[in-house]
Amino acid sequence: MLTHRLHPERAVGGRACPGAAPALLLLLHGTGDTEEGLLPLATLAPEGTVVASLRAPLRAPYGGYRWFEGYSSAPEPRALESSIAAATDMLFDFIEAAPEALGTDPARVYLLGWSQGATIAWSALLSKWPRPSFIAGALALSGRLMPELLQPSTPLGQRAAPREQLRGVPVLATHGGQDMVTPVSYGQANARLFADWQRGGEGKGEGSLSFHELPHDGHQFSRKCQELAHDFLSQHLA
Repeated sequence: MLTHRLHPERAVGGRACPGAAPALLLLLHGTGDTEEGLLPLATLAPEGTVVASLRAPLRAPYGGYRWFEGYSSAPEPRALESSIAAATDMLFDFIEAAPEALGTDPARVYLLGWSQGATIAWSALLSKWPRPSFIAGALALSGRLMPELLQPSTPLGQRAAPREQLRGVPVLATHGGQDMVTPVSYGQANARLFADWQRGGEGKGEGSLSFHELPHDGHQFSRKCQELAHDFLSQHLA
């Protein structure tokens, strides 16, 4: 199981009714960070949500951890060949173990990925799931949907899910217009790639993507980004 930390105020979910297990929000940090970095964002989730911040599996060269080699804007070949897939499988293993380990609802798992973590969130959404209703929704913030996920001839593309998998699964994506780490052109491409993928299914199995370009933001979790994340989580987890 990936190393993780539970937010103390969101470690034990409240139950809306007897026997109802709480939803689970998983925080996926960016390169060079740890499981501590995004933990304060746990309070964006409604009370009663269990929030676990996960540590990426690879050590980053300048400290902290990372999900894959290179950066979202410039992944190393090994990342596209194996590391992104391996990190996604580790995330899947965590999700599979969570109901027993954390007492959460297996049908109410949400992801919040930042930067490299957003790339892993996209990979998790677009990789074939072990079972239906495996991920209920996701936030992919200031990261990149690797085009290889939608190319069947690539190692990542060979993992591709059927379009029906994301039927009714809401996705929020944001990107800063002044982002110098992962330029906003990647965020715009994410939205186009995802929409094109959906259209390829002739309207079947569509997820619901809401993309927000934040013109004055850099590579940061700004107040506006937090407001959008809070609204998304309140709508879908409350």
